[in-house]
Amino acid sequence: MAVLTGLSFALSFVLARKIENEATAIFQNAIRSIVGFLTFFIICLSFGVFLEIFSLSILIILFLFLSITFTVILGDTAYLQSQKFLGPAKALAITTTTPFFTILFEIFFLKRLISHQMILSGILIGIGVIIITKKDLNRLNNNQSHSFQSQSINNQIEPESARIPKSFKGTLLSLISAISWAIGIGLSDYSINQVDQTVNLGILSTMIAMMVRFLFASISLSLIAVIHETRTSIPRNRNTWIILIISAILSYSLGSIFFGEAVHTAGATFMSLISTAMPLFTIPFSYIINKEKISRKGFLGVIITLFGVFILFI
Repeated sequence: MAVLTGLSFALSFVLARKIENEATAIFQNAIRSIVGFLTFFIICLSFGVFLEIFSLSILIILFLFLSITFTVILGDTAYLQSQKFLGPAKALAITTTTPFFTILFEIFFLKRLISHQMILSGILIGIGVIIITKKDLNRLNNNQSHSFQSQSINNQIEPESARIPKSFKGTLLSLISAISWAIGIGLSDYSINQVDQTVNLGILSTMIAMMVRFLFASISLSLIAVIHETRTSIPRNRNTWIILIISAILSYSLGSIFFGEAVHTAGATFMSLISTAMPLFTIPFSYIINKEKISRKGFLGVIITLFGVFILFI
């Protein structure tokens, strides 16, 4: 389930990059959350478990709201925004810190014991991801250097004070995303297990939990989009909408089903480590969809990442 979560979200993010200039991060996440809610609402209604929502305590519902707030509303939105400031490579490299924040969250707040095996796996996955994105980071630096030289020739050098805030903002957003995902995954682990203990319906307990989570996310993000977005922010191209809906189904429908079961059965830290291996899943999709090739160093990063993931199964 954790691996399927990574595959679903990787493909979703690759598709989202194709429309990031046509639909803002807030608008994309609002539409995705609505699709997610409708998916789990239909599932719960079809299996006759919709009314089980009223058996959940206010405290459990609060934790479900908090879990989706950190994972989707803050985490995913911050990540999509950080890509615009830093590019996907650097933003992704920074978010490899997610497992370590997850470990800290579980130790201090959920009182869980973390094995040395998980810590070693997190370190190897982080190193692998940084190596995978190294080529893109170098290309980003070369592009910035070339742009700087061109501006110097034209005597239109951008002031250093104008460039720093952009880089700082992107880095801050990436860190916010990593920390938010870590807290959100931990809260998801706790809240989904609480729902299962209350209704005791197996995988349908996850469906109920996800319906509650996306109900809150869809309302919150839709309100934010209505307040802050303009009419020009709404995509006019039909292909953009098709990509957006497919991306939504992959991430907040299929991906969320896999995610919910993964954190329910394997725990937050395991899910966090697997999700950090996202570039491993992203590379083939990027090549097929965006024709992006991988270097030898990138391939070495893939091997190290694979080894880091493999340690989890030993």
